[in-house]
Amino acid sequence: RVGRPRWGRPLRVRGTTVPPSNDEIAERVRALAVPVLDQHDVELVEVEVRGAHGSRVVAIVGDRDDGLDLDLIADVSRTIGDRLDEDDLVTGKYTLEVSSPGVDRPLRTVRSFRRNVGREVRVVRNRAAIDRGEKGELTGTLDEVTDDGLHLTVGKDAVVVPHDDVDHGKVVLPW
Repeated sequence: RVGRPRWGRPLRVRGTTVPPSNDEIAERVRALAVPVLDQHDVELVEVEVRGAHGSRVVAIVGDRDDGLDLDLIADVSRTIGDRLDEDDLVTGKYTLEVSSPGVDRPLRTVRSFRRNVGREVRVVRNRAAIDRGEKGELTGTLDEVTDDGLHLTVGKDAVVVPHDDVDHGKVVLPW
């Protein structure tokens, strides 16, 4: 294709070839995947590229409010795989994995916390909040997610953790 960058191609630097790093490939995959996922109202949770040329694994994790079913994962995987191949984004052989997050994945976005209202969660505050003297971790029932922050019941106390104070959270598993 004329005028289109060939992202997966190695760069030439003073006569030597420097292949893109896995982190660089992951950023390029992210840019390609977001519009595809947005068409299906799927939030991109994570992109990870691991392995070396010829045996790379490109792992894309997405989620949406009503979850991902196998048909949706297959459709998204097919579309992203076709675009990766068209743009030659990942040179050599690679395996594309498209999945939903597991129950033990960290909650990092407001949307991911909203999906878990009513569940027991562990909220980890960021360094800035801890440096201000806030407790580093709270575990309680996530009652609501508003513009103000995360509303938790911790023991008998109602606590609001502002979004800016949250590093991540995790659903507390019952077993």
